[in-house]
Amino acid sequence: MRLFFATLLQFSILPFVLLLGLLAGYWYFDPFRVLKTYSDFSNPVVIPNRDYVSTEVFIQHYPQYHYNSFILGSSRTMAFKPKHWQKYLGTNDTPYLFDASNESIYGIYHKLKLLDNRGVKIKNVLLIICRDRTFTHTSNQIGHLYIKHPLVSGESSLDFQAQFLKAYFSPEFLFKYYLYQLCGYSDWMQGVIENKQILYDTKDNTITIPAQEAAITRFPERYYAAKMHVFYKRNSETTDRVARIKPLQKAMLAEIKQLFLKHKTAYKVVISPLYDQVKLNPKDKAILEEIFGNNIYDFSGKNTFTQSYTNYYEASHYRPTVGDSILRYIYR
Repeated sequence: MRLFFATLLQFSILPFVLLLGLLAGYWYFDPFRVLKTYSDFSNPVVIPNRDYVSTEVFIQHYPQYHYNSFILGSSRTMAFKPKHWQKYLGTNDTPYLFDASNESIYGIYHKLKLLDNRGVKIKNVLLIICRDRTFTHTSNQIGHLYIKHPLVSGESSLDFQAQFLKAYFSPEFLFKYYLYQLCGYSDWMQGVIENKQILYDTKDNTITIPAQEAAITRFPERYYAAKMHVFYKRNSETTDRVARIKPLQKAMLAEIKQLFLKHKTAYKVVISPLYDQVKLNPKDKAILEEIFGNNIYDFSGKNTFTQSYTNYYEASHYRPTVGDSILRYIYR
């Protein structure tokens, strides 16, 4: 009987011990880098929350650099390098890439509000709008990759952290992450483990993926031959049938314009040149022009940038060569 109860006790304690072990591992490894303070977020092991990284780097380094010029938008903003934008700004202007993965009008609006509330001068803005992404969300997103930093959303830090803890306790994540820690990387770990080198500039938050651009520069035929399956055939230019700017999105755009007026911001609004060659809906363009006037630069649809797949890393993200050409055009 004693042996029975001893065995029963062991089995009842085991789940508790396992839970404590996993929680200790979560704190020790901090896989998402949201528990501790980091001066440099480069070379992440796990795919990061880009909104959190951008906000943390800004908060940490603003006292040193006093940013006053901001690039806002989704991950496609990585085509616009702050150092390249600097050439079109004043000598006393300090640019910062304040982007987020799958960025929405909600995120853009709340980032500008954060800057304004902190007394940050918003002297220049390069606002990158993506027809297929920018207007999809008018509230904070859920999920550890897309939820906004609490300073941006103004929402609970506990709710924010809960999204990462939930992702951590996913069986797939635990299995892949700890096998990676024990055995190193394997291709089947994709989706959890970040296998390519990613560098984040600690001054202006520029994203650099050295191997990606180097592969295109050195062996372009080889790079695109391996990617041809993602570059689907496009027949001709089409126009988006969906008007994506609803009353709430329009209200946020109007508030953004008021912030620009308050700060006397010099701003440019760029509509991304997406590979799909779908033209921005005319109603959406009319609203943008109503609010921002002739500061709108529409590169959606079929044009010199969208014509060639060599202007893209894959079917979603265009390259810095495109960003540089757009900067030359809008600041000509």
